[in-house]
Amino acid sequence: MYQKKKKMLKSEKILLLVCICFLLGVAGGALAANIAGQSGKEAFALFLKKYLTMEEDVSFGYVFWKYLKYDLLIWVGGWLSMGIFLSGSICLFWGISLGFTTAMMMASYGKTGVLLAMVGVMPQNLILIPVYLAMTSAAMYYLFAWEEDIFRKGAAKREKRKRKTEYLILLTASVVLICLASCIEIYVTPLLMKNI
Repeated sequence: MYQKKKKMLKSEKILLLVCICFLLGVAGGALAANIAGQSGKEAFALFLKKYLTMEEDVSFGYVFWKYLKYDLLIWVGGWLSMGIFLSGSICLFWGISLGFTTAMMMASYGKTGVLLAMVGVMPQNLILIPVYLAMTSAAMYYLFAWEEDIFRKGAAKREKRKRKTEYLILLTASVVLICLASCIEIYVTPLLMKNI
């Protein structure tokens, strides 16, 4: 019972640390967007206008891979001895890019930018943010778990196999959710954006 409580407390601390890291990234990205100045806002507005008027459809595979590669890198970080830096920096980078994009939309388009961010960025990120935060937390948790030797030698192999299986199941679940987020970006977001 005590061991279970200790594990729960440890995973909660890791999740809190990951969420703080992500929020710092979002704040940093938003700050960078505000520092960008008028020329940066104009360049972003031009890029966004080109993106919105693009006739060719982006393939599902392209969008799926765009999100899956971050998930896989975070997951791999859970196996490496210095993986905490890999997983943490990817989570931080994701926060920075999200904060920057959203702040630039709002700065470039004003009230319309808020609406653009809500329909263009938010729907898929309602799934992606929890997935990346959960996978980063899991990567850090399992990274520490591999190094723990709290079980009897006879039970250690069984416990390691169980942990590896859990970690693979988490990856599989995250891939399914990323697939769903990609479908939203491909099929739902363009419809919403056209109505703005």
